[in-house]
Amino acid sequence: MSVTRKFSQGVAWMAIGNWTEQAVNFAVFVTLARLLGAKDYGLLAMASVFIVLSESLVRESLSEYLIAAKAPTREDFNATFWLLAGLGCLLALVLIACSGIAARIYGEPEVRPIIMALSPSVVIVALNAVPVAILRRDLNFRVLSLRAIAGVVLGGVVGITMALKGFGVWSFVAQWLTLISTNAVMAWTAVAWRPGLATTRAHLREAALFGGQVLGLRAGELAATQTPLLVIGATLGPEATGLYSVAWRLVETLSFLIVTPLRMASQSAFAALSREGSGAGELLLDISRLTGTVALPFFAGLGVLAAPILVLVFGPNWLGAAPVLSALSLMGVYLCFTRVQMSFCLASGKAGAITILAWAVVALGALLSWLASPFGLVPAALGLVVAHFVLWPVYFRIVARISGHRIADFLTIHMKPLVGAALMGGVVALAARWVDGPRAVYILAICVPIGVLVYLVYAWFMMRDRFHLLLTYVRGQPESAVPAEVAKT
Repeated sequence: MSVTRKFSQGVAWMAIGNWTEQAVNFAVFVTLARLLGAKDYGLLAMASVFIVLSESLVRESLSEYLIAAKAPTREDFNATFWLLAGLGCLLALVLIACSGIAARIYGEPEVRPIIMALSPSVVIVALNAVPVAILRRDLNFRVLSLRAIAGVVLGGVVGITMALKGFGVWSFVAQWLTLISTNAVMAWTAVAWRPGLATTRAHLREAALFGGQVLGLRAGELAATQTPLLVIGATLGPEATGLYSVAWRLVETLSFLIVTPLRMASQSAFAALSREGSGAGELLLDISRLTGTVALPFFAGLGVLAAPILVLVFGPNWLGAAPVLSALSLMGVYLCFTRVQMSFCLASGKAGAITILAWAVVALGALLSWLASPFGLVPAALGLVVAHFVLWPVYFRIVARISGHRIADFLTIHMKPLVGAALMGGVVALAARWVDGPRAVYILAICVPIGVLVYLVYAWFMMRDRFHLLLTYVRGQPESAVPAEVAKT
């Protein structure tokens, strides 16, 4: 089976798994948010800054070496596993040791036991990373999808049950640990490989060298989005942190729904095409073209309809998050674009430049959010957005150099969907003002279909080549879906 065909099937499985996972996870999240309120969720968000960062350092970091390597040996797999095991244990111990400091920074004593209770999840994720990498390298996304669904379902059952019984914020903790443990069990049962001691210093050094770059990238990527939580928690308190966290969670979840199937499947496909010697850069352009066509109108609509969406989903008590959600909707577009580009860089084995850029975003985002926090929650959120967009052109330049394309190739393909998204957003905003109904569901029932119709009509007349491109990949055809003369439009 061709790489393109495997890629198409991988996207399909990841779409099924990811959308189901996110739908269940979102339903659980909404249920727990309604049951427990902003303060409990804010406490979890304060603690999760450190947990999520630590998990990210072991989830898709050192194990990326096994996906990019042309022919990894048993020694490579063993070296990667033991490096991850050691790193996971070290991070868990650091979390436990620093939990008291984090609680004092926030001024919330409850944060300390939450961090300590969640720290084992880092070890579980570390031990689980190599089996997941094996499944990804083999493009076995069916198993990855099923494990993700099982994790959120079991975690949701445990979390909601505990919330109904009055366990408060500990319901979130139990949900988290159950989800992570379920994912680990299903991944290990799906692969035949088991760790051994057969490895060498050379293999350890090579895995550590490549993994170190990815480790820095993952840390920077996550720190860039988690630092505002730390700043807002320290300066504005748990309620503001809860409002920001809900808005960010919506943006993050929706961007995952759009781009994660493409990102996960494309990295393995990029690596396979790179090993074959050609086609990776062309696949990147095609995926970027499809991503922009969907992401730009989607997040334009989210920004315009933030208030009725929050009222409908979470209730009127969460309306204070609406302006934050409108501001962070811009981050949804950024996340969709850059995650595909990052997958390409990792598959090419060239993570150094984007790692440096990721930490530049962290520094600038922390500074801007801190400077803006005295003016309120929305300015603090905008500090994060501005930091990412100011440095975004550098990202495009790095990706263009690695792929062998021009920067203009990556920019011009998004002009038409950008115009269509702006047109749709304007029409939806006017429709929302005209409707001005007392109920959020009434506003959304009218405005969402209008927005979809406006954009689809625009796309049919102005971007018909995107439909052809989509059909080509659905059919799994290896040739380019777009003729060369229109590939840059």
